[in-house]
Amino acid sequence: MKTVLANISNSFFVRNFLRSDASKILLENGNIHLVLLSPKNKIDYYRKEFPDKLISFDILPDVRNSKIERFFKFLETASIHTKTSYMLTKSQYLRRTGLKRARALSYIDFFERYILWHLGRFHFWRSMIRRAYSFFKNDEFRKILDIYNPDLVFLPSMIYSEDYVLARAAKKKKIKTLGMTLSWDNFYSKTLLMVPPDQLIVHTDRIVEQAKKLGDFRGKIHVTGIPQYDIYFKRQNLMPRGEFFEKIGGDSSKKLLLYAFSGKSGLNIEFSVLEILYRAIKDKKIKDDVQVLLRPYPRYDFPKEKFDELKEKYKFLIVQPVFHTGEGKGDWEFNEDAVELLANSLAHSDLVINMYSTFFIEAAIFDKPLVAIGFDGEKNFEYWNSAVRFFDWEHLAQIGKTNGIARAKNPDQLSEFINRCLSDPQWLGEGRRELVLQQCQFTDGKSGERLAKTILGAL
Repeated sequence: MKTVLANISNSFFVRNFLRSDASKILLENGNIHLVLLSPKNKIDYYRKEFPDKLISFDILPDVRNSKIERFFKFLETASIHTKTSYMLTKSQYLRRTGLKRARALSYIDFFERYILWHLGRFHFWRSMIRRAYSFFKNDEFRKILDIYNPDLVFLPSMIYSEDYVLARAAKKKKIKTLGMTLSWDNFYSKTLLMVPPDQLIVHTDRIVEQAKKLGDFRGKIHVTGIPQYDIYFKRQNLMPRGEFFEKIGGDSSKKLLLYAFSGKSGLNIEFSVLEILYRAIKDKKIKDDVQVLLRPYPRYDFPKEKFDELKEKYKFLIVQPVFHTGEGKGDWEFNEDAVELLANSLAHSDLVINMYSTFFIEAAIFDKPLVAIGFDGEKNFEYWNSAVRFFDWEHLAQIGKTNGIARAKNPDQLSEFINRCLSDPQWLGEGRRELVLQQCQFTDGKSGERLAKTILGAL
């Protein structure tokens, strides 16, 4: 029996790994024992959701908020020398609208980060940060490794402190490590690979180049595709259209506009866009008889009061996108119902509206017309607070080049593009297909299988 130990350091890991073919294949092998370290407040939930006898759960040490980890996370992210990193820093600390802290302190923060950003272009500086970080120890992870004596430590995100500290402890004990990048933007703004694993898994060849250039990675890299998208390519878990609309309280005879929120950076703009969309429908600027399904971003799901307010004000459909295990910010999960809701929302929509998230990729897999919000709702912010800036982030600039997304730059264009997409669903279709190949690389629905084979090979 071989033991693989991994952290559940974020809820996306559950969707990306535990609910993908990767974990199923490993467990069907019969010779793999998965040890998963979970936050204390979720361990009972995970044990109930994944009761397989070959899976064990233990408590994940809380290291993310320690002074040492916060200091090195600051050094790491500030030293990522990319356009995206610089833009995020300038927006956050120098030009953000509604900044509540003293402006002088924000200037100090910005210039500290600006200096580190420039230093980050030099290999010696990035290596020095990693070297300094390697000297620290953590007894909690060392004890866990002593108890389970794993054959392989699997690091499924490579952006959170928990993965770094576990990797550091594993390397000190000469245990093999296999890392995996979490998403398309990681090397542009989230990681320097503070503790390089022995081998690394990435989604595409594009990320291979980022790992080498921005993460200084020199080990073996495996390209697997994106496991959580396998069910999309295989069209799994899809229900009949009528059944889906009955479930969400919609009308299957009307066309469905799926509005997917993108996250914190554009939230204030997006609520203003909803007002514009509502008026466009009411004033018949959108020609078809349509209904709107709102999908909050999982990490920033809305409280019940906000759900009720949006339903009452706009008569839009809105369904909770994830399952909540508690009241805290991170107390949400992709349970089976949430995964099914997401897939069916994409499959049965006639058009998807988004601002800057991976929803562009997911909707393109279903060949759904894509409209991007490229304006500031009813306001007109300067560039550093505007929706205009998002497609200047490197990962979004890449998909922008595919010409698969209609970018609305004002309210009139939003109505115009919605009408065009509904009347001609194949408009920009070639660009969407290019977008899928660019960001997914594999379209065979076997990325989970490739991930499982990579883990088995690393053992």
